[in-house]
Amino acid sequence: MWYLSCTKWILEDNKPKHKYHLKYAESTDGIVWRRNGHVAIDYSSPEEYAISRPSVIKDIDCWRMWYSYRGDRYRIGYAESQDGKNWIRMDSLSGIDFSTEGWDSEMIEYPFVFDHSGHRYMLYNGNEYGKTGFGLAVLDES
Repeated sequence: MWYLSCTKWILEDNKPKHKYHLKYAESTDGIVWRRNGHVAIDYSSPEEYAISRPSVIKDIDCWRMWYSYRGDRYRIGYAESQDGKNWIRMDSLSGIDFSTEGWDSEMIEYPFVFDHSGHRYMLYNGNEYGKTGFGLAVLDES
């Protein structure tokens, strides 16, 4: 399991601000989980403070993860792993970015990636955490 883990709270402009990343846990029964603090996706810069909503798929060649990450605004990141535990961030390969205008032109976040009828899809939220809409993207494999 990959899960969000808060590492600390800071005070910014007299308001509490969270800082969290993604960790990894294992279970043999889906009830009792062994968590040893292993970080799956960590911050890539001091400005980054929120990494959340992992969506993981195991393909033949590797594990793939899409997730939200935030500095000044949310984006969708991407990582690959050979074992599902140790990940290499490759955010530029997420396959999706802001639109130039419209409901997802300021932020995109909370991906859910799934396969259906031979195609890979991603559900995701737009501006204001989805207040302005959510989208369905289809992976272009060409």
